[in-house]
Amino acid sequence: MPTLVRRLEAPSIRALSDTLAELAANGRTYACPDEWTLDVLSALPDARQVFVAEDGDAPVGVLVLVPGFVEPWGAPSDILGGNPVLPMSDDAAAIHTALLLEATAWVEREGYAGMEILLPMGAANWKRNERLDSFLESLGFARSYVTMTRALDEVPECSAGGALEIAPAAAWTLDELYANYAACTAHGEIDLIAKQTPEERRAYFDSLVDETLAHSASLALCEDDRLIGFALVADWSETESHLAWIGILPTERGRGLGRSLLCDVMAACRERGGERMSLYTDVGLAAESLYANLGFQPAGALTYRWSSAMKELATS
Repeated sequence: MPTLVRRLEAPSIRALSDTLAELAANGRTYACPDEWTLDVLSALPDARQVFVAEDGDAPVGVLVLVPGFVEPWGAPSDILGGNPVLPMSDDAAAIHTALLLEATAWVEREGYAGMEILLPMGAANWKRNERLDSFLESLGFARSYVTMTRALDEVPECSAGGALEIAPAAAWTLDELYANYAACTAHGEIDLIAKQTPEERRAYFDSLVDETLAHSASLALCEDDRLIGFALVADWSETESHLAWIGILPTERGRGLGRSLLCDVMAACRERGGERMSLYTDVGLAAESLYANLGFQPAGALTYRWSSAMKELATS
């Protein structure tokens, strides 16, 4: 029987929870069920849209879309985001296709700028490979940003030399750090940061620093007492650290300073017992190549963005 998709009208949290429970009860084991607890569902914005794929009367997959679900920078967005709940079975691809076709058609009809989906790597028999990219590109999706990780068993030595010094980021005032951060993001290379107002950008920065500045691997790079760049780190577990931010002044790029700073950060994490480091990066940025050259590999999750403009390119 073909997979049919219906949109739940104004779904309550309880109705959504019951649908997910029914999905599991039907033997449709899906990836990351802990991500869809009642507490998590209750925190979703009210303006959510839920698409349910069904085989007969039984749900076989779910896609939840909410405003700004994937957007991590605190900027308002008219892009909807979510991640499909797909079964770990051979028919996941067909269910995935049906959900995305119905959701993108609805998003286009309603006049939203687009949508993003977050796919855990390896979930529902999907892996990051040419087949997945080709499939999503045919629907008008383009890979947007990706999680990357590397083990810290070996950390390369890479010193920029000269009068450069490494110091704790906390040695600088918040205003000094923010001035450096604002200069690093002013050129608009990171699309999501570019959407922020000055007030939103400062608020996001303050929340970021509040969670990371005290970490011993949050380091600043200085030259002649001038702040060149800095990195912020958080612990995700006793053995895994996360690179929350790294930036070098645009005027100082091309000297290998970002590479040198990141090596020092990784060494500091290793010294405190860290075994792995993770980070997020936008696909196509120069930073992605830097991370890959230092041994980081795509892992964890991939984010794809869809818009009607990209759909027209995909079908032309």
